[in-house]
Amino acid sequence: MTMPDTPASWRLEPIELFESSDWDMLESRGILMGVQLVHGDRSFPVVLYDHVRIAQDAEVETLSPDPYYEANVIIVRNLTKETAEAAVARLGELGAFDWMLK
Repeated sequence: MTMPDTPASWRLEPIELFESSDWDMLESRGILMGVQLVHGDRSFPVVLYDHVRIAQDAEVETLSPDPYYEANVIIVRNLTKETAEAAVARLGELGAFDWMLK
């Protein structure tokens, strides 16, 4: 399932087949993995978190003495299909992803 292009030509595209039920469970999980940011013929992996889940994961990951790295993270207040698409649209409009195209 391809999601519609955002006004700034960026869109979210699932790597795996997403069912409606996957989107319905998204808000309770607080994390969206297995999607990529797509601009034209280029794609980049991305992870979307809600503010609660990223705090939980940060707590667990920082228990290790090693630093933790997560590339291409987008954080939203509440994670739903609509907020994920809106976040990509807004960040695209702001030019937040432009560095990936250089």
